[in-house]
Amino acid sequence: MRIAQYLIFLIFNNYYKNGNYKEADIPYFSTTGVIMLYEFFILIVGMHFIGKHVDISFITSYLSPLNNVVYGRGMVTCALMYPANHYYFIKKNKLDQIYDEFKNARINTKKK
Repeated sequence: MRIAQYLIFLIFNNYYKNGNYKEADIPYFSTTGVIMLYEFFILIVGMHFIGKHVDISFITSYLSPLNNVVYGRGMVTCALMYPANHYYFIKKNKLDQIYDEFKNARINTKKK
């Protein structure tokens, strides 16, 4: 879990730039978007492997009207995932906590 938090720190620090970001950069939203892309990829891969062993056709039949919309299923999935990510990472200040934890951590230094 610590490695996942460190990767979130690296993504956040890339946009946050140690607090020297421009107002138009929006580091919190950008970081949450990148985290959502990773979660979406894991969800798709997980559904693929779960679908081989468990019948999940009810999900595909429920979402079948979205086949006519370009990227319809992906948009619905992201619309469902973003509020949870926004609450956890932005409202509860989890990104700031992870940043403070790894800012001067030994894992973040170039010296060994």
